Amino acid sequence: MPVIQMYGPKMTNEQKKELICAYAEATSKVLGVPVQAVNTTIFENDPNNVGNGTQTLAEQLAAQEK
Repeated sequence: MPVIQMYGPKMTNEQKKELICAYAEATSKVLGVPVQAVNTTIFENDPNNVGNGTQTLAEQLAAQEK
């Protein structure tokens, strides 16, 4: 039973559904397992809880908007 963990930004329910389906279908095709055997967990991260170098992701995104 494959387990997929995805860490990313906040998403809509529609985006989550699309992502879960895409992961399950691709994993099923590559590994030859039924899509029902693929388990996907999505972890949504607040940009203030993610850092790269000396800045949070929120700071980096704000700088890009300028």
